[in-house]
Amino acid sequence: MTGALPSEYCMTPPDNSAAPLAVRFRHQLMVATLSLLFVVLVIHLLEKFALILQQLLIAVLISYMLLPVHNWLVKRGIRSQFAFVLILTVLLLLFVGVGYAVYASVTAITPDRLVEYRGRFESWGNWAIGLMGKSGGQFLRDRFRVMVSESNVSAHDVLDGVKGVAGSFVGILTFALVVFVYLVFLSAETLSLPRRLGMAFGEQKSTQLLSVVRSINAAIAKYIAVKTWISFVTAFLSLLVLAGFGIEFAVLWALLIFFLNFIPYLGSVFSFAPPIALAFLQFDQPWRGLGVTILLIAVQLFTGQFLEPRMAGRKLNLSPLLIILALAFWGYLWGVVGMILAVPLTVVCKIILDNMPATKPVGSLMSNV
Repeated sequence: MTGALPSEYCMTPPDNSAAPLAVRFRHQLMVATLSLLFVVLVIHLLEKFALILQQLLIAVLISYMLLPVHNWLVKRGIRSQFAFVLILTVLLLLFVGVGYAVYASVTAITPDRLVEYRGRFESWGNWAIGLMGKSGGQFLRDRFRVMVSESNVSAHDVLDGVKGVAGSFVGILTFALVVFVYLVFLSAETLSLPRRLGMAFGEQKSTQLLSVVRSINAAIAKYIAVKTWISFVTAFLSLLVLAGFGIEFAVLWALLIFFLNFIPYLGSVFSFAPPIALAFLQFDQPWRGLGVTILLIAVQLFTGQFLEPRMAGRKLNLSPLLIILALAFWGYLWGVVGMILAVPLTVVCKIILDNMPATKPVGSLMSNV
């Protein structure tokens, strides 16, 4: 029996093309939400475990600094275990020597010396007020005169400051000893990592993983080694300048220059300002302060604009905006330590992204081309 089908069987199916779009939107919204929650969780953990993570990351960066030295010793016939022991022993002795020199320099500050500095500050201030004359404005001259007259430091304040420095030095010593312990265990982990990877993933897969890890480690070690060497040369040349002019606490300023040189743009300003100011306060002759200023700026220009590009092959290949954001982010989380670690950590992340095929586009976006 043939006949027309009921109308409900003749209806065309409804258009469900909007359904996949809604599902895709919900999926993307879920991914974005989870990513935001993950970022918030990471920031919270970075704040919560700041001290532990700072010590661990500093130990990791130092291990990359020591990697070229270790490879050089191994090529000279020294076994890998003994090379690590030798490097760590020299590093410990160097730390003790530098720490003693810095502590001796800081504790050498006396009330008489500060009174002498204050007198020179007042004389320079009166000289500047005289230069202003009538063109400087009455308000500006009055404010500057008040600042000069109120710059008084008592002996009690000096003693409190020295005690505070002594306490800070003990804290820094404890911090450094923990970093050294981390460094010892990281060195031990490096020796046994290939064998453990082979046991976990098999010979072929572990060989591929080790190849990727070695390429990443080589790139990171090159950057860290070049940056450390540039910072050392900058600090050493600055030490020669300061010692040549007889600037007090020269070792302390050189150490400050070494660490702050890891901070781009702002580090050189913050590290050179104290010794330059002291050069004007320590001597009556203005040519000494001008000489120290000119030579320190020349050292910075030589190492930053000439020596570093030649050693690294090119300048830091990071977006300037990314560097500023990294400095602001890590400085907000961890203070000065975070600002020192900001650029090395960002460079390490970029090197890892560049060496992974899936994340190479992200590394390219971080470049300054």
